[in-house]
Amino acid sequence: MATTTTLDHSLFTAPFSHNTDFTELADHCERFAHTLLESDDPAEKLALCGRLSACLALLQPTLNEPIPPHLVEFFTLNDLPAHLPAFEPESDLLGLYCQTVTQLLLSKALPPEMAEVMEGLLYELVSYYADTLNAPRWLHTAEGRVAIEELIN
Repeated sequence: MATTTTLDHSLFTAPFSHNTDFTELADHCERFAHTLLESDDPAEKLALCGRLSACLALLQPTLNEPIPPHLVEFFTLNDLPAHLPAFEPESDLLGLYCQTVTQLLLSKALPPEMAEVMEGLLYELVSYYADTLNAPRWLHTAEGRVAIEELIN
């Protein structure tokens, strides 16, 4: 019996190269990562990781380059946006990320160069985790104590 998959196979054929705009590369990366989460097939997961890795490798060197003139209008608004990108996982999930990276480092399964990158990631995650857990939650107002989250959302 054949296994039916709902994977978007265009992910495996979508062309990208060093000439692809960074915005398109970023979109590809997001699609690869999202589909990776949704897939149950080990071969598909491996292929998606390979595509994601290739796309990330092309994206990384573009990060310090100026935005190409043909994309400037895309990044220009007349009003402030209602939402800006933010990394805001729930604290239990963030704790799980920290624990998983720590366990990965403890396993010594990574080459030294990768372990160094993961140590940096772990530091950033744990610092964010600690800041999140220690962040103020309420503000004294004339009306009494109000949740800060209510004031900024």
